[in-house]
Amino acid sequence: MQDSVLDDLDQRLVHAVQISPRATWTALAPIVGADPVTLARRWARMREQGVVYVTGYGDGPPGLVVLIEIDCSPGETLAVAETLSRDPEPFTIDLTAGGRDILLTLAATDAAALAEWTLERIRGISGIRSMRTHLVSATVRDARDWRLRSLSPGEVAQIEAMEPPAPAVPVRLSVEQRRRLGAELSEDGRIGTTELARRVGVSPRRVRDAIAEMRASGRLAIRVDVARDQTPWPIYAWYFLKVPAAMVARIGTQLGRMEEVRLVVNTVGEYNVIMAVWLRTLQDVSRLEATIEERLPGVTIADRSVVLRTMKHLGHLLDRHGRVTGETIPIR
Repeated sequence: MQDSVLDDLDQRLVHAVQISPRATWTALAPIVGADPVTLARRWARMREQGVVYVTGYGDGPPGLVVLIEIDCSPGETLAVAETLSRDPEPFTIDLTAGGRDILLTLAATDAAALAEWTLERIRGISGIRSMRTHLVSATVRDARDWRLRSLSPGEVAQIEAMEPPAPAVPVRLSVEQRRRLGAELSEDGRIGTTELARRVGVSPRRVRDAIAEMRASGRLAIRVDVARDQTPWPIYAWYFLKVPAAMVARIGTQLGRMEEVRLVVNTVGEYNVIMAVWLRTLQDVSRLEATIEERLPGVTIADRSVVLRTMKHLGHLLDRHGRVTGETIPIR
C-alpha cells in the first residue's frame, strides 16, 4: 500500500473527477495533463488501494438526518462501532476523542423510523452507556462540494462545462429499475455506462439520460472522496456550536465559506450548529476555534472532538487507515 500522499498528477485527477464524477478519461486528459490510458491506470491504482471512492446518493434524499453522540462502556467502543457499522441506517460512523466516543450520522425515512431506531433497536447493542440525538434541520454546506484545489479556476470551468444537461423528455424507468440504478451507483458512482445499463436492464442512452435527469433535479448526488491521510489535511475534527437563534442563518453561511469546513448543519438539540472540518495539524484545532470566535462574535464553541478513526463513510466500510475495504452496506 502506498504510504506517501498523492502526487501532483494524482491530485489533479481526483480534483477533476470531483467536479465531473462520470466524465470520461478521454475528455479529462487534455485538462488534467496526461493521456487517457495514464489517467485510467492511475485511477485504477488509487481505487485498488482504497484511496478514492465514488458514491451515488440513491434516488432521492432520506426523510430525516440526525447526528448521534454515543458514550460507551470502557473498552467497548470498537465493538459497538463494528456492530453499528453493519446497520444500514447509520451511514457514517466516527470514533472520536473528546466528549463522545462515537459520532454517527443516521438517515431515517420519518420520525417513526427514527424513534424505533433510537428507542428500540439501539437497546439491543451491548456496551452503549448513553447517547444524545441532534436532529438536522438544515444542511448549510455538504462535503460533496469539498475539493482538493489542485486545478486552476480556468481548468475547473472547462470540466464543469462537460456535465451533461438533463434530457428534454423525462426518462421512463420502472420503480425497480430506478432502485437498481441507485443501488449500483451507491457502490461505485463511476461504474461504466454500458455495464450499468446491463445490470439495470435498459439501454446505455437511457442510463445516461436518467442519471443526468436525477442529478439535475437533485434526486441524485454523486461525490468523490479521498482517504484523508493522502491529502494535506489529515486531521478531522467536529465542532459543536451554540449560536443566538437570530444569527444562525448568517453564521452558518459564513462558516460554510471557510476552506477547512466540509460540513455545516443546523440542528435541534443541545447545540444548534454542528460542523466538520479537515485541518493540516492538530494545533489547527485550537487555532480554528480562536479564529471563529474572533471573526464571529456571539458564537460559542461549546465542544469539539478529533476523529481517531472512521469506521464507515456513506455506507462504505473503511479499514484502520481510512481506506475503503470494498464492502458496502447500502443506505436504507
